[in-house]
Amino acid sequence: MPSIVEPDPHGAYAHPGPGPGPGSGYDFHDRTVSRHLVHRTSVSEVFLTGWQATGPYDFLLGAQWPRLHGFYRLPGDRFHDPVLMAETVRQAGLLIGHAGFGVPRGHHFVMDDLSYALGEPGLPGLAVTAGPASLMLAVGCEDVRMRDGRLVSLRVRAEITRDGRPIGRGSGQLRVMSPASYDRLRGPVRRTAAPPRPPAPTAPELVGRAQPADVVLSPTLRPDTWLLRADAGHPVLFDHELDHVPGMLVLEAARQAAQRLRHPEPVVPVELVTSFDHYIELDRPCFVRAVPEPTAHGRRLPFRVQLIQDGRTAAECRLVTEPVDGPAEGPRMPARRDALDGRPAAPDLGGSRLPLAS
Repeated sequence: MPSIVEPDPHGAYAHPGPGPGPGSGYDFHDRTVSRHLVHRTSVSEVFLTGWQATGPYDFLLGAQWPRLHGFYRLPGDRFHDPVLMAETVRQAGLLIGHAGFGVPRGHHFVMDDLSYALGEPGLPGLAVTAGPASLMLAVGCEDVRMRDGRLVSLRVRAEITRDGRPIGRGSGQLRVMSPASYDRLRGPVRRTAAPPRPPAPTAPELVGRAQPADVVLSPTLRPDTWLLRADAGHPVLFDHELDHVPGMLVLEAARQAAQRLRHPEPVVPVELVTSFDHYIELDRPCFVRAVPEPTAHGRRLPFRVQLIQDGRTAAECRLVTEPVDGPAEGPRMPARRDALDGRPAAPDLGGSRLPLAS
């Protein structure tokens, strides 16, 4: 297996050649990869643990999830949170870009979309056991675009297995930008903008959270719309300094909005597709709107969630939710209301109208 070497600040990561395949004795779960390869500051947030190139555009990656993650976890702790699949696929795209295609350290990756779906086993395939979940990702790269020997963009598609059994799949489209190009796009003002103090959170139990600090929604006068809480001090969602709302915060907002509409029944997003159309700025309000979509399946309910800033849709998620603990029969806890629940809907929230997405 080719080694991963730390480059100098201006150099590229080593380009790997074909390495030993499964059954060769190599341990894909021996240690995490370099945190720089997946743009993480905290080693504990690195989920990828080994990799090799199996072809020009094909890679085999190892990943491991802790038994209980401090943020990505479900009520009851019986199953791993499927949203971990999205973060793992995101990290896979970054690692492949750096180590597989030689993208230099310091370059920026722009994610246009990110998705995952559980496989045939469903949630039982993500059961929490006596040890961490050791996974393998067979990743194929599509629509690979190069310019002057440099990676411009690609799509990664991952088939994810656990103990040799398929548990799901994921996909993401990434573009690469040099530091100079990113500075021209974002501008010096964006790079130095200080995020305001986040507004008061929705009650944690309404959105499937235990701690107020993990809530990313704040109630408004409308029962289907919330203000996005982007807390730049959150240790997971803002693992490192950013000048915009990170993609995983968008996914978390969609999950919490869907859970709020399905409260008091605890649910989990078993499928999720997200498109990112514009950067979401940290110093301006962003609204989160969730709408149930028609379905013929009683237990599986789809939702469409839009994140709206400056009067335009900046990101959109479509997710399918199902109960965490089986059919929702039997006694339920009484639904608690947000402080603003039950008031008449207002056409204007703090001076910012909420149009439907175009």
